[in-house]
Amino acid sequence: MGNSASNLSGRMAISAMSHMMNITKPQLLQLRDRCISVSIKDGSTASGYKLLRENFLQACTDCGVSIEPDYQVFEKLFTMWDRNGYGVDTLTFFAGISPLASVMDVNTKLQFAIEVFDHKQSGRVGRISLIRILQAINVTASYFGDKVLVPRQIVAIVDNLFDGENRLKDDDTIEYEGKVGTLAGHPFVLEFSNGQGSSRYGNAQ
Repeated sequence: MGNSASNLSGRMAISAMSHMMNITKPQLLQLRDRCISVSIKDGSTASGYKLLRENFLQACTDCGVSIEPDYQVFEKLFTMWDRNGYGVDTLTFFAGISPLASVMDVNTKLQFAIEVFDHKQSGRVGRISLIRILQAINVTASYFGDKVLVPRQIVAIVDNLFDGENRLKDDDTIEYEGKVGTLAGHPFVLEFSNGQGSSRYGNAQ
């Protein structure tokens, strides 16, 4: 039962949970695409898509993500994200839960999280988007009780990557292929992945 193979630090509860999950990367991408198709186009969200709880749970059933513990875990995570009951930012949410479908090393998990957010497969990511992706992973990790990073640390990680990179002037994006290793090797990311984050804040975003 559960995903196989691992190289991410066993010190993190979110890593341990990924071993218990059945969902694979292709299945998570299929679920993401299904959820995008049933999302509300909403300019108030960062991605432009808003996903409602009932639509998410139905999509899980439609995509075969309806066995335990996957369905139960995703339902509880959605409840945490959807504090006000008005829905969540579809792509930010999926970036946040993406580590649960990957049991490989930190580099691989970060690469996959960005790919999940980059649903148009542009191969590029913006500074603000990358901050949101890392914050989303932070939020999901906090649900499982892991020590997490504080906002200023996440900003520092992203700024370190973007400094000196060639950006498109119109949207401040960079190509992320081959760059994720820089993220994974940042001292703050190593601190986080070794279970030594600076904060533990439960169900907070």
